[in-house]
Amino acid sequence: MTATRALTADGTVHDRPDAVLLYDLLSELNLRFPFLVVERADGGAPEQRYIQVHLEEDGSCLVEYRDGGPDQHFRAVVAPPYAMKGHDEVAALVTSWAQDDGEWRQRGNWQRVRV
Repeated sequence: MTATRALTADGTVHDRPDAVLLYDLLSELNLRFPFLVVERADGGAPEQRYIQVHLEEDGSCLVEYRDGGPDQHFRAVVAPPYAMKGHDEVAALVTSWAQDDGEWRQRGNWQRVRV
């Protein structure tokens, strides 16, 4: 797996999380701790290469990734309910991104984030 770092909403940092840990961290999302950020830790500016997940109040999930500057910032929405089908879908996206296998690009309905 590519060198990554996961940051949870409560401030915990996990270096080089594997697929099982990412799945577990995503299963812990709730409205009090609604997000997870996974950054590339293998050179460059991590704030420019990341994927982040935010659990919305309606049970949907917003997934964003950035692969460089502002013109490389995209988002996809995973329909509710997150606690059921959505969790597996989001875990597959995040794990694929962390493994840098390219499948995540086809898994999401990515839309450019306009600033």
